[in-house]
Amino acid sequence: MKTRITLTMDPAVLRRAKKLAHARKTNVSALIEGFVREAPLAGEKKKRPFAQRWAGKFRVAASARPDARLDALRARYHLSEK
Repeated sequence: MKTRITLTMDPAVLRRAKKLAHARKTNVSALIEGFVREAPLAGEKKKRPFAQRWAGKFRVAASARPDARLDALRARYHLSEK
């Protein structure tokens, strides 16, 4: 369950927040909640997202037969064979 709060901000900042929220296809409340959720507390180490932690750790196995889709994925994501 979410709780309502009241924020006070400069009108120019509010306009900018609304434009930013619109560009990200969300609302101002979700935008601010995301900023607060992602901001590290003092002394807290920020965790990297799963995809960043595992990027480059796996290799694609060699294929016995030609596979156009696999070749396209290798090219798109810069994957190499084992």
